Amino acid sequence: MNLDDEVRRHLRDTGEQVALTPGLVDSVRIRAASRARRHRFILRGLGSFFVLAVIGGSVAVWSRQGGEESASLSQVPLTETSQTLEVAASEDVPDGASSVSLAPTSPTYETVAKAIGEDTEGASQLESGSSELGWSKIESPVPGATTEYMYSGDKVLARVGSRWFVRDELSWRELELPQAFEAVAVDLGAGEEVMRAAGWLGDDLCNKNLVIQIRDGNTWNQHELPREMAAGLVSTVSEARLRVTDHEFVLSRVEELALDPVCLLQSRGIDAVDAEIVDDLIYATDRKAGRVVYSLEQLGPFEAQEFIDAGPQQHSLVVRSADGSKWTTTTLIGQRVAELGVVDGLVMFEDSEHTVHDGQRLNRNEVIPPGATQLIDALASSSGMSLIFDRDDGMWVRDSGSDQRLDQLTDTPSPWGRLGRVSAGITMVIETSQGPALFVRDG
Repeated sequence: MNLDDEVRRHLRDTGEQVALTPGLVDSVRIRAASRARRHRFILRGLGSFFVLAVIGGSVAVWSRQGGEESASLSQVPLTETSQTLEVAASEDVPDGASSVSLAPTSPTYETVAKAIGEDTEGASQLESGSSELGWSKIESPVPGATTEYMYSGDKVLARVGSRWFVRDELSWRELELPQAFEAVAVDLGAGEEVMRAAGWLGDDLCNKNLVIQIRDGNTWNQHELPREMAAGLVSTVSEARLRVTDHEFVLSRVEELALDPVCLLQSRGIDAVDAEIVDDLIYATDRKAGRVVYSLEQLGPFEAQEFIDAGPQQHSLVVRSADGSKWTTTTLIGQRVAELGVVDGLVMFEDSEHTVHDGQRLNRNEVIPPGATQLIDALASSSGMSLIFDRDDGMWVRDSGSDQRLDQLTDTPSPWGRLGRVSAGITMVIETSQGPALFVRDG
């Protein structure tokens, strides 16, 4: 039905109520056409508004997703790789429904590296190298205290002053040592029930003895080392290593020999409580006579005369005995303690040509890396060869085929390091200006 038919129908239905005038049909047609145009305009406006609303909502969703992806890029660690999460478990999906696969939410390593930018490429490589090596620092049993670390058997020991600790898995435990005994070295190679310890026995500085004590259950058996010092000298042991087997006793130590004026006077039968040497005179306090002055020339000559003239002397030496009574002494070159190791049932000490650990004695020239100027230590394990060596630009550690500077671990220059095998893991002692530091390889 067209517009004219509609007008005619309307006039027919309402003809009795409408007064017909010329042009009425035309005017009705005009109004009807105007009404139809307005109707179409309104529909087009609503349609345009709907399209704009859909486009605006899509843009907002895309922007929000882009922001989430950017945030995820900045939070993903450099060492993470992309993972695709798949939700395909049949027990969680209704029958007849297909499995759902989620797109990766973590970008690949290459994507992260590009997002970070070239200006941080060096930092990324440094972090990656540290992660590959995986060394973690172990805190001292007494936080903040200067601590000396050493290896014995498959254990790592820590010495803080006169206290000794052993590392058990993830914690430190203090060792029980004899009373009135100042230990300088401990050997746990055969276990704690038969622990061996070397140290000073006695309170008299001028007469204390260096002994080795061997634990047998709840008792300690003692072996005294010969006192090979001139009268008036006292010894201070800065570092020591001890190994005791069924065949021999071996003690490696670095000691400083110095002249003590009180001990020097006591060797001449003078009961002094304090004394001081000034030029050729000794100013002392005698228990009975009070303040006295002695001439070195009158009291001499002294066996320790060279120490009076030159002062203290430090040296490294190794003493050994097959039965604990007869001892032989080997004086070494340098002023660092010689590390000990049991190889084929014999106690050996490292030298300029060999590194020593329990079960292995390696030639330095055969394992030193190309370009290195000095090999500090080498340790073979099931995971390969671990090395500490010196290059022109500093001290390095090589482990699992990767090299890293020691000062990157300690944040301070490191002149020396020592590797050790503790249970199934590899550890490392690094010497720093703040004292020794202990690290363990992760994994």
